[in-house]
Amino acid sequence: MSQAATATEAANTNGGVLHPLGEKFNPNTSKPQNLVGWLFGGTGLALFALMALVGLLMRFTQADTVGVSPEWFYRLMTLHASGMLAGALLSMMGGLWFVVRAVVPGLSLGRAIASWLAIVAGAVLIVVAVLIGGFAAGWTFLFPLPFDASGQWSTWAAVTFIIGMGLVGVGFMVYCIDVLKATTQAYGGLSGALGVKWLRGKDPTGPPPQVIAATAVTIQGVICSAVGMTIVMALLDHTIDGQVALDALWAKNLTYFFGHTIANLIIYLAAGMIYVLVPLYAGRQWKLSKPLAIGWLFTIVFVMTAYSHHLYMDFVQPGAPQMISLVASSAAAIPVAVVTIYTGMMLIWGSRFRWTLTSVLLYLGFAGWAIGGSGAVIDSLIPINFRLHNTLWVPAHFHNYLMMGVGMWMMALVSYMLERAAGRTASRRTTIWAPLLMVGGGYGFIFSWYISGALGIPRRWAVQPIGTENYSLVASIFAIVFLIGFFMLLLEFFSLARTALARRREAPPEPALASIAGASTEADLALGNAPEPLLRSPFGIAVTVGLAVIASFALLPPISEASEATIGFHHLAHAVQFFIGAMLAAALASTPAIARRITPRWTNIGLITVILLPAGMLLFMIPAIYTDIEDENFLHASYHFVVLILGFLLGLGASTLGRTAGWAVLISSVGMGLMFAAGVTGG
Repeated sequence: MSQAATATEAANTNGGVLHPLGEKFNPNTSKPQNLVGWLFGGTGLALFALMALVGLLMRFTQADTVGVSPEWFYRLMTLHASGMLAGALLSMMGGLWFVVRAVVPGLSLGRAIASWLAIVAGAVLIVVAVLIGGFAAGWTFLFPLPFDASGQWSTWAAVTFIIGMGLVGVGFMVYCIDVLKATTQAYGGLSGALGVKWLRGKDPTGPPPQVIAATAVTIQGVICSAVGMTIVMALLDHTIDGQVALDALWAKNLTYFFGHTIANLIIYLAAGMIYVLVPLYAGRQWKLSKPLAIGWLFTIVFVMTAYSHHLYMDFVQPGAPQMISLVASSAAAIPVAVVTIYTGMMLIWGSRFRWTLTSVLLYLGFAGWAIGGSGAVIDSLIPINFRLHNTLWVPAHFHNYLMMGVGMWMMALVSYMLERAAGRTASRRTTIWAPLLMVGGGYGFIFSWYISGALGIPRRWAVQPIGTENYSLVASIFAIVFLIGFFMLLLEFFSLARTALARRREAPPEPALASIAGASTEADLALGNAPEPLLRSPFGIAVTVGLAVIASFALLPPISEASEATIGFHHLAHAVQFFIGAMLAAALASTPAIARRITPRWTNIGLITVILLPAGMLLFMIPAIYTDIEDENFLHASYHFVVLILGFLLGLGASTLGRTAGWAVLISSVGMGLMFAAGVTGG
């Protein structure tokens, strides 16, 4: 059959939804993929819609056209930021999972659902804390503000909000561990899944681009979530025992590392999705290339080191992190611009791009990322940052790439699934007018912020400086225009959904979905995906045991002696004990006799273990627990033995996750103890 005939047949089967040549790139989706796509994408889009209305109310308040009190403004600001991030995160997690599952069957449906449940539960707790408890400290929950509320909210509201944010981090960590485990097992370890083996000529084909993106994002996500859990547990410890003292600069570093990194990773989750969706409308495959593989390696470094540009004005912050962040924030734009945005434009150029509602949204998302990213890089330059960072320039740039970048891709994910299920494209009227209204309204809304920021109008003010209210009023009018386009889009989505349901009723019944609990285990067993041991050789086992011995006899005694003087060293001693237990377990679980007994059936238990035990270890470091037993030798020794056992159980749990995911969890969990010791004292 000729290429033209094949293209015509493909166009007939997909109802003209895709490019005639794009059908061969269209992933053969399974029920788990569709379930995750609908669940994550739909939930994220619903949160986006609700939080957009909250944001509009805030802008009208700043325009002095509605009578929302400052107390409620800051509550709404806290809710809006937290809810938008949770919604965008959910959508892009679902989008990446949707496209990666086609080439990595070992991904677990059950663990994806568990991550969704954790994030949704976290979002519900945040709503309760804000709307019922009155919590209004902002999504950053910077210490000591959550506990110094001047009577505006009670401690239970602060604790509820902190636990909610912790659950968002837990959900993201579950997702990241499972995706990292699956991609590295499917593509020959971390170096294989990141394309390093292909770069070195040791892999003839290399992984698909979406696998490289998924691996790079999830290894950062494990670290990011561990940092977030550290500050969350430190704040909860302070709630339980008021004598627990946190270093404020330490707390701010950890909070912004968590918040800034997870916000950035939302965009990179989306990048993995568009590597698959854009070719469907261009009729050209997004192929693996050296710039793409190298760019993602640099992106890992840049994203993990850019956060402290939020701390330029903290004069006590050491200068080295500031310089590192300056370089990383500027350099991060190079892989983005060259690898994804430029390559995407070249893929589309001259391709006879199939313009549908989905493909228009995908294309517009590139513009939002590029323009918003430029605004972010400008703000990250130290001299300019001192002028702009506490102004409305900052909400301008992050709304630019989240609302007009990721927001467009959130809508594109749902639109793609609906158009595909309905077998038709959206109406021409919606395809033209909805994006047009959203672009006109969205950029008018955002550039009113850019202009306001350049003029020095401050951000996070419920009441704007006298004479500047009109900027908020203009922004509010543009926001209404955006929402008209957005709700026009939602109406079209309902129409597509009705068509899809009618089409589904006429189609033959599909086979039943495998049970959620057993989906991943069955796939892993079928593929022979038993987790690789953490250590490959007797030499590696010997080195790991040696590290535990050295820590026991060379590090622990002087640290324990110093702990009599300061609580910080006491916490460091706990971290070393946790490390010793983890290393011994890693060595034991890697011995042939034990390793062959670890099957995929243990993965869920291992995952629960590595999530709960590090948090439990930090919760165990409350002076109120151990100060009363310091004079009781047996009880005190038993306490330290329990810490060691927690580390040992962590090592066993990590061994069920495979080499890459297991070590990522193991190292980040031990790092949680070390970070905790660096910033938490008192008692």
